[in-house]
Amino acid sequence: MNRDNDYIGIAHKKDKEAVYQIWKDIFVSDKLYLSIIFNDLYPHLTPFVYKRENEVMSTAFALPVSIGEIKGEYIYGVATKEKARGAGLASALISHICCHFKAIGEKFLIVRPAEEQLFEYYMKQGFTLPLRRDEICMDLGETVEVPVIKTRQISQLTPSLLQKRRSAANARLYIWPKEIYKAIINLTLLDRGCTCKFRYRNNDEYIIAHADYSTPDCVIIEETSLFLGKENNLADKTIYKLLREAAIAVNERSEKIIIYAPATQRGIRFALIKPLTSSAHIIEKLRTGFFNFTLE
Repeated sequence: MNRDNDYIGIAHKKDKEAVYQIWKDIFVSDKLYLSIIFNDLYPHLTPFVYKRENEVMSTAFALPVSIGEIKGEYIYGVATKEKARGAGLASALISHICCHFKAIGEKFLIVRPAEEQLFEYYMKQGFTLPLRRDEICMDLGETVEVPVIKTRQISQLTPSLLQKRRSAANARLYIWPKEIYKAIINLTLLDRGCTCKFRYRNNDEYIIAHADYSTPDCVIIEETSLFLGKENNLADKTIYKLLREAAIAVNERSEKIIIYAPATQRGIRFALIKPLTSSAHIIEKLRTGFFNFTLE
């Protein structure tokens, strides 16, 4: 229940340390990870807080994202202090965030529930439109010991190239600002992932990959431009080799890859949208878009 002296809104500058501490206590204690979130990413997002008696009890970030000309926000890092849980603070905060962005003309919010049981929670908050993707599984076969950089001219992916390549790849892609691409690349590298660019058929292409910690012998291809806006041709030996080498660069003992790609049929539900408009045209565009990089 909200009290008269509660504050729900955009975090003040002085609240940043309290939000940092909530992240450290609930999500992760790694200083390098937190540095990327609170030094590189924080200036480019909108932080919201629920304060009770001037103490930050719950927090959530809103990161700008768009599909075509349709602007919205990705709601990220929703967290409540343990002593304040069960009082509906996070729900009140999310409701406020929805009203805030609807009032300034944005058209949608996206959440990525961290656990399956949280889908029902967010659906009750109005996030009723599912976002889907294909998760393509590829067996690697025998391990290859040749490093990725020795078989093809490969270099480090830059935020500018990632932004340019994604913006040109497919009108159905949800697009991030360049500053958020920088954080995506840095978080992937911190996690000993692979963010590489290379030439293929006279085009600049990229692969972003990281370990799958729930399955030790598996590597996640978070995204590759090879699979954006075109058929996913795993029968192409060059594409197969590139994906395989990227996986081995992440984990030399990897035996399989899971590739995230735009849904071709029904796809797998992994995130939810709350439309802030009743326009059927916009809602259909939101539903069929490919959203990626949940910064988990």
